[in-house]
Order: sequence, then structure tokens, then C-alpha cells
Amino acid sequence: MLNSAPRQNNKYHQGLYIPENKDKVIKLNGQGGIFFRSGLEKKLMIWLDRNPNIISYASEHIRIPYEKTDFNQKTQELQTTSHGYYPDFYYELKKSDGSISRVIAEVKPKSETMEPKVPINPTSKQLKNLKYSLDMWNKNLSKWKAMIEYCERKGFEFIIITEDHLSKK
Repeated sequence: MLNSAPRQNNKYHQGLYIPENKDKVIKLNGQGGIFFRSGLEKKLMIWLDRNPNIISYASEHIRIPYEKTDFNQKTQELQTTSHGYYPDFYYELKKSDGSISRVIAEVKPKSETMEPKVPINPTSKQLKNLKYSLDMWNKNLSKWKAMIEYCERKGFEFIIITEDHLSKK
């Protein structure tokens, strides 16, 4: 994917971020910046750009293969498919002791980091929303499992950043 332009979606704040410290960005896109797909991603980009302890960073720079298992309605069987996951950010952080931490970060609204709850006496719309939320939860768990394994092999740290983290920055 390598930070391609986001699909137009009026539901999210999307655009092009032009960094102040371009030398810290591992790969700029053709417009000399980095695309963000949400306001949360933009906030993290600004923090990465302006933080003097960030050595370098990139958006959607690494591809992690993963497998996802779903129930196939037609065959009534579990089906496993292979996919590629491009985590939102990779960055290198110089810590106070002089060591360097290599971090892969996924930016998500807090609501998408928790297992969906089944509503009591749900309406058909709530059931449809629940199915979507459960599908996304399953997909995220599959991606995060692959990411944790990848990071353990590489000696990286994997974190999920929510609006709670970004409001503190």
C-alpha cells in the first residue's frame, strides 16, 4: 500500500500531512507528505514530526501477512484466507537512556479495540451493526496476532494508540 491516497469518505477527516521535519520521514509520497486516513492518525503524525526523540517514522511502510478465519455462509464451513496488513505507523524512538525503541503502532478509536457487546432485545439495525463490529473485531484480532508474532521475531514493540493516548500528547 505504501501510504496511497485515501478513498474519499466523508465520515473521516482525511488528507495530506506535510511534515515540518521531512528528514525524519522514511518515505514521503509523490506530493512530498504523508496521507492520513483519520483525525487520530493526523494527530499522531504531528506528534511524531515534532517530537525531538523521534529519529524516523513511516506510515503504512511494512506489509505483514496474516490469515483470517471466517464462517462461510454458503458452505457452512470455516474458511481461512490470506491477507496483507499494513500497520499505520513505524517509528524509532530515542529513549532517555540512549537506547532506541522500534515501534509499530496501529491507530484505532477506543471503541474498535474492545470486543463488541451484544445488545439486549436488539433491533434488526443493531444486529446488522453487531455483525459488522464482530467481523471487524475478528479481522483486527487476526491482524494483531500476526503483528505481535512479527514484532517478537524482529525485537519491535507493538502498540495500539487510541484517542485516549493522543489527547495526552
